[in-house]
Amino acid sequence: MGKSAIAAGVLAVLAYVAQMVIGLDMADWLFWTITSIGAIATLTTVWLANRRVATAHQAAEAATKNQRRAFEDVLVPLTLNLGLIVSSTVRVERRALKQQTKLAIVALTANLIGPPDTRACFLEETPNPSPGMREVKCQSNLWSGRNVAPVTTFRECDRRGREVLKLLDEGTSQFVHDVDQLPPELKPDSDTYKTYITCAVTAGDMSFGLLTVDCLNPGDLHQDDVTMVEVFARMLGVALAARR
Repeated sequence: MGKSAIAAGVLAVLAYVAQMVIGLDMADWLFWTITSIGAIATLTTVWLANRRVATAHQAAEAATKNQRRAFEDVLVPLTLNLGLIVSSTVRVERRALKQQTKLAIVALTANLIGPPDTRACFLEETPNPSPGMREVKCQSNLWSGRNVAPVTTFRECDRRGREVLKLLDEGTSQFVHDVDQLPPELKPDSDTYKTYITCAVTAGDMSFGLLTVDCLNPGDLHQDDVTMVEVFARMLGVALAARR
């Protein structure tokens, strides 16, 4: 119940941010991306507000308590960063703000999706690779959650890496309910997680990386959670694309 209330508050703010920046001067693709995010966030807010909540009274009580904590810890800085990225004319400043936004989105994903031991990570493609040597990796410790570091590098030279890069190139998402059901060559190298969601972080025709979330047990994540991870991934994509 608590997580649904927090998530509803999160998505309400994301919808507000999307609406806030629509009026700024920007490319058509960015305008429509932000508009779409606002619509998705608003619809998902309504849906999540009613999920796992027994009564309207419980929903209101939980939302009042948990939304304020979410606003103070993550959402207020994230909202401010998005506005500053769009308005800043200094490249170095924008780069620092975008790094802060990456950290905020990763923390938000880890805190609001799945049980308390959920882990989230942002994987970025290594620039200027040699032919056939593309890779995505978790740079600058861009992960959050339980105290076990995630697998940080996926390379084109192995099948798992090719599958990850395919998600990035196609701008799609993947939800694996139970990693033990995967073919042997696609299973994780360790037993540190059993279920995961991976979403491409894109904006228009630009790709920036992959937002991943994983948990210890099958059933900790659900198909419904994919929509929420996709909203966070698209918000991050917009932030990284703005005024490059």
